[in-house]
Amino acid sequence: MTREIEIRLIGHQSADGELMAADAINLISSFRELAYRLTRSVVERPSLGRAPGTVERLAAVRVALRPGSTRVVFVVGDEAALLDPPVTDAVDETFWSIVEGVAENKRPDGVSDGVSDSVDDLVSALGKAAPQVEFRIAGRPSRFIRTATMSREPWRRRGREVTDEASLHGVLEMVDLHSSRFRLRDLAGNSVDLVDVVDALSVAHLVGEQVIAVGPLAVGQGTQHHRMEGPKIAVPEDLAARLGQAPFPNLGEMVQAAQQLPAVAAVDLTDEELDEFLAEIRG
Repeated sequence: MTREIEIRLIGHQSADGELMAADAINLISSFRELAYRLTRSVVERPSLGRAPGTVERLAAVRVALRPGSTRVVFVVGDEAALLDPPVTDAVDETFWSIVEGVAENKRPDGVSDGVSDSVDDLVSALGKAAPQVEFRIAGRPSRFIRTATMSREPWRRRGREVTDEASLHGVLEMVDLHSSRFRLRDLAGNSVDLVDVVDALSVAHLVGEQVIAVGPLAVGQGTQHHRMEGPKIAVPEDLAARLGQAPFPNLGEMVQAAQQLPAVAAVDLTDEELDEFLAEIRG
């Protein structure tokens, strides 16, 4: 069974029926993740008792871009899957409650942190894609939302301990310049989500390098990732520079310097001098 969920983007900069690639990627990926997590959360409800394999079939997503200020139409579900009204109805009902929550900046009761993470990503993607959006689902009235009025705050994870400004050292592993999201792997192997990174474009080249991220840290619990909002990223200062010393040359620099030294003049020894030298060595 499949259902169509339409998001109409109004007032965006692209031609009718078109969308900037970065906007399309962020919107599609965030919706797909939301569809999967939402379906999984419904399937796993004890009252429904569905097998986990149901999630993949019912959360499959196909997408089409259609004219009309660019209508992004998501076809959710697998045509080959058997009709499963209790699950699909519950998913659609919960999704529409999320749409209402996005419009009213209020997180509905019962929405998990995992689902809220995906809603947060969708809100961010919509805000970058168009100044106004319209949600359409069969059997429900359309809902228009001005993206400037949408807040991401209701979708922040609950149960996090937020610390004062912290400094984290680690390897920058991932970057999404359009959404200014990065990921840091700290020295203990922990994954830290970096959201709304300051001046993201100028630090994107540091992916794969050791960096320092500075900002307020929300400590995750259980399987939650730690999360840092609006951090600044910098290259760690070399220890020698901090001590006021010249940096230690690497092997290549040492070899190059040695090659540039003048040749040592040969030393002429008589046979007697050579014999005395060898005798000294032999002891």
